[in-house]
Amino acid sequence: MAKDILDLTGKVAFITGASSRGIGSGTAKVLAEHGAKVFLTARREEQLKEQVAAIEAAGGEAGYAVCDVAVAEQVEAAVAACVERFGRLDIMLLSAGISGDYTDDIDFDLEDWRNVQSINLDGVYHAMMYGYPHMAEQGEGVIIPVLSMAALKVSGALPYTATKGALLRMVPWCAKNMGPHGIRVNGIAPGLIDTDMTNPPGWDTTEMLHIPAAQKAPLRRCASIEDCANAVLFLASDAARCITGQVIAVDGGEAMIE
Repeated sequence: MAKDILDLTGKVAFITGASSRGIGSGTAKVLAEHGAKVFLTARREEQLKEQVAAIEAAGGEAGYAVCDVAVAEQVEAAVAACVERFGRLDIMLLSAGISGDYTDDIDFDLEDWRNVQSINLDGVYHAMMYGYPHMAEQGEGVIIPVLSMAALKVSGALPYTATKGALLRMVPWCAKNMGPHGIRVNGIAPGLIDTDMTNPPGWDTTEMLHIPAAQKAPLRRCASIEDCANAVLFLASDAARCITGQVIAVDGGEAMIE
């Protein structure tokens, strides 16, 4: 029988932003279902414990570390804990992110700017900085930052858009310079999907945001957490072994429509 090209058995995935109902936690379950050992990080320990328990109950193997990606020392410790627990590091899904204060106005709020940058941009840099040496030593690895439709078109507040736009250029730069060490770097750029960030507890933004977005997308649907997780699975697997420096929009085609 031919090998399943999406099989991740023996691989270890390090995932940031994995405590909430979102791309990080959803992808962790999908990668575990395909054989990967997953190491989850976020700031909320109880939610991390719940995610790990759910993966283990389904027959997967998982660990976690409490980590604020804005703090370099915490990311360094989390990466070290992952390698100590599982012995290697093969996949990094960098999904920790915040939207900041949403406004279409020219609102230069320095505190909001710094907060959004520290998580959305610095957090990715910190993870790459400490994860890259382990992958380079192995001679292989996959790094997948989560961008946004805001990286491809004007969407969202200025701090959010700026950080996602910066990642759009980081992906090919890192792909070019890490490629000789066997490391592939690709990103996904989700459109508006139903997560805790876009539909927080106590709010019902489905009718206000998600339905209009789906109506104007060429495919007439918004992406789901599962859609994003499947895109990450593809990029992390041998099915994408010759793909690097790319950003895949997972948005039903919405980024094409102004």
